[in-house]
Amino acid sequence: MPPAGSVEPSLPPQPTTPSLPPPSTFDILPDLHGLLSRLLLSPSAPAPAPTLTPGQPPADGPLDIQQVGTAATEIKLKLQNARKAVMALPDIDRTCEDQQEEIDDLEMRIARLKASLQQLGQPPKEAEDGDQSMTG
Repeated sequence: MPPAGSVEPSLPPQPTTPSLPPPSTFDILPDLHGLLSRLLLSPSAPAPAPTLTPGQPPADGPLDIQQVGTAATEIKLKLQNARKAVMALPDIDRTCEDQQEEIDDLEMRIARLKASLQQLGQPPKEAEDGDQSMTG
């Protein structure tokens, strides 16, 4: 047991928040831009000549409209993963009204705590009972 004079005040346990997914989970714009750029490339533009399997469009070359669904598969998977990450966050089902109610409760609590701190910072009031026996 520690000595009686060395007792440290314990802080209330802090709620643990789950780790947020990395920002790249929600960053689909570069992939979407790349897909649309490939779609807008003219077929007469020189395309790189990598070895492809039949039915597979080149990764950087022009894209026919029939190949958009296949090329967009990676973006669709990224969107599904982002949706799953959002749904796994805590309190995702809370409404705006619920959140506003909690904010109002916390603001009232803060106001009460500030008032208590201000009272603690004021000097104690003198006794006003007229007892002047100590002063003579």
